[in-house]
Amino acid sequence: MRCRLTILALVIGLALNASGNVWAAEQESEEYLKDSAAGIEGQYAKHYLVAKATMSPDEKFAVIYPTLEFSESNEAKNFLVALKPFKVLATLPTDELYFQNQSHGGVGAEWAGDGSSALITFDGKWGPRDVFLVELADDKVKRITNMLEKLRELVQPKFRAVKPKPEPYNDAYEFIFEEEEGGACNFEGNGLVKVYTKVTNDPKGMSKRPWEVLVKADWDIAQAKFTSQRITLPVRDD
Repeated sequence: MRCRLTILALVIGLALNASGNVWAAEQESEEYLKDSAAGIEGQYAKHYLVAKATMSPDEKFAVIYPTLEFSESNEAKNFLVALKPFKVLATLPTDELYFQNQSHGGVGAEWAGDGSSALITFDGKWGPRDVFLVELADDKVKRITNMLEKLRELVQPKFRAVKPKPEPYNDAYEFIFEEEEGGACNFEGNGLVKVYTKVTNDPKGMSKRPWEVLVKADWDIAQAKFTSQRITLPVRDD
């Protein structure tokens, strides 16, 4: 009987230890994924956080954004930086500053397989509000392309040609972009960006003159232009 109790206690102990290790691993993983100021140096260390979701696979590059307290400063910006060693590479010209704990906001990045470029996306309530294609060479920023700006230029003639003219989304934008499954912009290899997104003036479904289209396009990174584009009406179930 005593032998059985000893074995039972041993089994329970091992189970508790295993569950404890799992819990500790989960906690450690969560802490690792949290944005922090680790790696930021100098005047930026106190006022900025590293967006872990934007970090390059080699953990050499990332986006930093201001803390909530510093977000109201006129000097607050969103930066692409090198972390090893720390250096600000470029200011990201966001339409709206992204900052700590921002409502309906987020930031992430997809990196090309060879690390030569990144698609940095700032999310809004309905979808991306900024998508930047950043090209790098010799640890320096070679070019930044505002992909949503290029898409607006592509779609705008279609929107303005509709009669009667659809209602604009708001005073600032005639329409917005909604991500389809997988994101609005994605790399295909190292030299091409595939675009697949819905464009609409009516994300809430409340407009009297709603309008929407689907955009499929290919952006050649080296040529800095669309090499194919297709704008169609979405298929409706009704």
